[in-house]
Amino acid sequence: MFLTALTFLLVDFLRLHINPIKSIFIILFGSLLRKREFSSLTGGSYLMLASLVNMLIFEDKGIFMASIAFLAVGDTMAALVGLTHGRTKIFTLRKTLEGMIACFISCTLIAYILSILPDITLPLKIGLIGATIATFIEIIPLEINDNVLIPLVSAIGMQIFKTILS
Repeated sequence: MFLTALTFLLVDFLRLHINPIKSIFIILFGSLLRKREFSSLTGGSYLMLASLVNMLIFEDKGIFMASIAFLAVGDTMAALVGLTHGRTKIFTLRKTLEGMIACFISCTLIAYILSILPDITLPLKIGLIGATIATFIEIIPLEINDNVLIPLVSAIGMQIFKTILS
């Protein structure tokens, strides 16, 4: 995991600071980049960084897996549904009620799946708390990239409630 995260960050750093690498990167991946990612780290780098941090902080495999899946699946579904079917704007002009619902349903499904896997010890109610936190973080307008906040804050919330309820 460390080498993967380091590789993502290194490629992103080189892309941002060395023009020939930037040109090749844009040719290969430009259509996948958001406007702000042309001059900052990509969502993939933030995902790798968040994964590494969560893996180092949280020993519980269920909490780690849920928090990363909430980002990978929930945030993606929010964007896809919000952009294609979103009509009801919330908080900002970029977030929609439809995207939020898609995020919450996706995260809830992840929580359920992880709660029934035999090698994972993530009670459904803890996963649902994490799903709710992840959805809330996804919709509120923050300056910090949600690719970092969704996994980190949802994992912290799940860990706190798992400790309290144990």
